[in-house]
Amino acid sequence: MIRTTLVTHLLAIAVVSAAVVPCNAQQSPTKKKTRNAARVATSEKTIEPTASLATPSLQEDFPAICIGPGGNPLVAHIAYDTTADTVRLAELTADGLVPRAILSEPGNVYQPSLAADGRGTVWCVWSQMQGTRWNLLCRTIIDGKPGDRIVSLTDSSANDIFPTAKTDRRGRVWVAWQSFDRGHGDIFVKCYDPKAGEWSDAIRVTDHPAGDWEPRLAFDGDDRALILFDSYRSGNFDVFLAKVSLDGPVELSPRAASKRYEARASAATSPDGKTLWVAYEDGPRRWGKDLGSEWRKVGGGLHYDRHLYLARVDLPTGRITKIADVTRLTPGLMTTLGRPDSSSICLPEVAVDRQGDPWVFYRFGKSFWNVALTKYDVANGTWSKPQTLGNSSYCQDRRIAATLGPDGRIYAVWPSDGRTSKQQRISAIHLVRIDPASSLPQADPSLLATEQKRIGEAFTPVNDTPERDRADHHRWTFDDREYTLYFGDFHRHTDFSRCRTSDDGCIVEHFRYAYDACGLDYLSTTDHSDAGKVYHEYEWWQTQKLADMFHNPDFFLAFYAYEREQGWPYGHRNVIYLHRGGPIIYIKRANYAASRWATPLPPQDGALQGELPPWQLWELLRKTGRRVITMEHTPGGGMGTDWSVYKEIDSQIETLVEIYQGSRNSYEGVGAPQPAVARQGGPMEFGRFNAGVYQNALRLGHKLGAFASSDHRSTNVSFGGTYVKKFDREGVFEAMDARRTIAATDKIFMEFSCNGQMLGSIFETSQKPTMKVAIRGTAPIKVVTILRNEATIRRFTPTDGPQFDATFTDEDPIVGENRYYVRVEQNDGNMGWTSPVWVTYRP
Repeated sequence: MIRTTLVTHLLAIAVVSAAVVPCNAQQSPTKKKTRNAARVATSEKTIEPTASLATPSLQEDFPAICIGPGGNPLVAHIAYDTTADTVRLAELTADGLVPRAILSEPGNVYQPSLAADGRGTVWCVWSQMQGTRWNLLCRTIIDGKPGDRIVSLTDSSANDIFPTAKTDRRGRVWVAWQSFDRGHGDIFVKCYDPKAGEWSDAIRVTDHPAGDWEPRLAFDGDDRALILFDSYRSGNFDVFLAKVSLDGPVELSPRAASKRYEARASAATSPDGKTLWVAYEDGPRRWGKDLGSEWRKVGGGLHYDRHLYLARVDLPTGRITKIADVTRLTPGLMTTLGRPDSSSICLPEVAVDRQGDPWVFYRFGKSFWNVALTKYDVANGTWSKPQTLGNSSYCQDRRIAATLGPDGRIYAVWPSDGRTSKQQRISAIHLVRIDPASSLPQADPSLLATEQKRIGEAFTPVNDTPERDRADHHRWTFDDREYTLYFGDFHRHTDFSRCRTSDDGCIVEHFRYAYDACGLDYLSTTDHSDAGKVYHEYEWWQTQKLADMFHNPDFFLAFYAYEREQGWPYGHRNVIYLHRGGPIIYIKRANYAASRWATPLPPQDGALQGELPPWQLWELLRKTGRRVITMEHTPGGGMGTDWSVYKEIDSQIETLVEIYQGSRNSYEGVGAPQPAVARQGGPMEFGRFNAGVYQNALRLGHKLGAFASSDHRSTNVSFGGTYVKKFDREGVFEAMDARRTIAATDKIFMEFSCNGQMLGSIFETSQKPTMKVAIRGTAPIKVVTILRNEATIRRFTPTDGPQFDATFTDEDPIVGENRYYVRVEQNDGNMGWTSPVWVTYRP
């Protein structure tokens, strides 16, 4: 076994200030406009693929590339056949990309990577779900044939994901990955020496209570591994570089990081091993935080105002030079219709040619994303005009992989389903061979001459109330049992949805946000079922697979969910499954009948032609036998529900409603207070949608508890709280069934009980209702209100800062049902609501 010695050195990539740029409206563009936008952003010339691999019965996706021992490029990719993933291998020959082998067992697979060692053995590494855990597996390819067996590189109790493999100049194969072995993400690496014929032990590169994410590999001239990753250790994402050696420690002085979002980097080393070229994504300050109402007026979201930078690191001295904001080379992203745009650009990949010039590949777009490339001429200090790669339209999260071939050409590979809208099609793999000596048009240097201020730099948050630590969980001992309050979000959208896609980001970004920026305990992404596009079963497979990847028992829970966006008066609903594999029950009867999940449809309901109303949704969900919860959102608006159209709510499936949604407003009641973080402050009227407010649902007899979630764009102002007996998926579902829930715009701790019954309870009593309230706010409390049957019965104005305790007896309860709940208002504008107790008083 190789003896390893390690001292980790972190180099934070310094980033300059950013800029205000005009932006486009946020509606999804038409097909024609979208194609034109892609051409405006780059050259009129398109570089077409050299070869493609397409199988009509397979979704071929997530490719990796390396040069095989014979000099031909090898491509590993994931193939999905409607039941499972497999890792497959193809080779570029004179006949094109030719399938060679299936490398993995069927299952759930993510991110293969390829590297060839110094003795001609090719190693394919990938992450695969085994039981309930994701481990790294590998298989060799010798003389074009797969090795006899699949080898486990990791066997931890945590999820090991995002593997990346590369070969150093001595022919050793290194693999770096991210592991959740201590809850948060950490980076590990190990090395295979072909001379010794064995792998080193896993080396822990980082160990920090904040997340370290998505490593990428390069090497310096001394064959030390340069591991690039990003970390939340300074309270925002910054790019770091760790130098790792098997022979001994190497020292490197750390550099300061900016307060902006810097993440998802790629790197490659110059031929002499002295220069490291780093491309990375750059986003706004306070990424994932509450950016205030001013920001939300122009946009917002996890992918908003995203730029792409290239930097040069002089490895002998550690000096960093920022070369350019590559986004500014693509003016179609920067200025459209004179309004700020989202500058949707992401996932850079760097390859360096024999002259030492870096080539930067990246995805760009507005509704869907194409791949472009540009070259930086080091000697002349000039850029080529970005060129679009043909047949490259796809999702935000599909990386490009590139490598330098022995013939001096650059080979790049990417997936695409050839979409012309947001609708998922059949994905294929495409490869391009580029001669660096070929003539490329030069970019207009004036585009890089002046760097403007970035959107939102002058915006300030609504308040600067300190956030609670992620580990600060409130515990409530009630009737000799301890309940713990955990916060989560069951309503977030990714670029799988048809709207706000350039703002919302991909699935991985949402889990980055939940783990680190927001400090949530659980999350589900809920993309639209059939609004503007049909939620494809392959997208649903990806959503569920990534929920499993980021599910981290005892630390973080991920759920399987989607949104049915049925309009007024029936209402948008999120459908949340306890276990994987539940069906998408589309709104349109025809869409459901044509789906893989179709069962005999209920009779056509005269109330809604061509659609499945909520009561038929519940009927179909019951027939699946699956444990599921539905939750209505934005009830007081065009997406909401007139609660009077329901004879009854299926109380075994729907027990909660979004009383507050961060993307919009509180829907508590007509004229009820609004939190300062809402889109519209102050008491509100909902006009013709007044019948959709939460208080009307209670008035009509629906037993629904309170919850809060985000929806599009919104960040860090929606916290749905559950009091659980045990922190696992079943425990959260049990708490939601029992309505032991609260809704808040910050992590406000709220206890509420009545006559020995917890919030959410339904009971009868002959005793006058006596309520106990305990609040532990995040700022001084302004008002605590107890409401009975949707009207104020007691109002407190505390003077003890963020802490409040009270006992209150209703001396004149109504004979029959009394509905009580608590509203909390803080001085900083944050608010919270408890679920009610339903008390039938019979003296």
